[in-house]
Amino acid sequence: MAEQGSKTGKKDRKLLLLLIGGAVGVCFLLFGSMGTAQEEQKENEALMAASDQTDPAAYAEEVEKRVEEICSRVRGAGTVHAVVTLKGGYRAVYATDSRSSSTGYQNDTVLIGSGASEGAVLICYENPEISGIGIVCTGGDDPRVKESVLSLVSAAFDIGTNKIYVAAG
Repeated sequence: MAEQGSKTGKKDRKLLLLLIGGAVGVCFLLFGSMGTAQEEQKENEALMAASDQTDPAAYAEEVEKRVEEICSRVRGAGTVHAVVTLKGGYRAVYATDSRSSSTGYQNDTVLIGSGASEGAVLICYENPEISGIGIVCTGGDDPRVKESVLSLVSAAFDIGTNKIYVAAG
């Protein structure tokens, strides 16, 4: 009889330890996922600040410098000055989950975390769209130089030639 009581006591202790271990595991899962969502949000904010993607004017200046640099290398172009105009600003791109059904496609934004720490999964930032580039170069009155500069800028920045104007300086 005493032997049966000790077996029951051992089973009860094992069950109690198993329940405690399971409860601790669930707590780690719950509190661990909250921390990672907050950490990921902080990483995204740091990425945004580090790459200075909050100022479209800085991006326009960077593109202007690149246009001037590549166009000045065209034979006969001479001194080059460029002006870039943008449409809008930076655009955040978030992860989506797409499902197809009989009524069509449904796209849902992928979220991480829960409760107050819930947030969308940021994939990247897209640069502002270039709406036009004006280029003034000393060789801009030569049709061959004009065509070379137009084609070069169109190919380099993936914009139509109808958005680029080349003038003689």
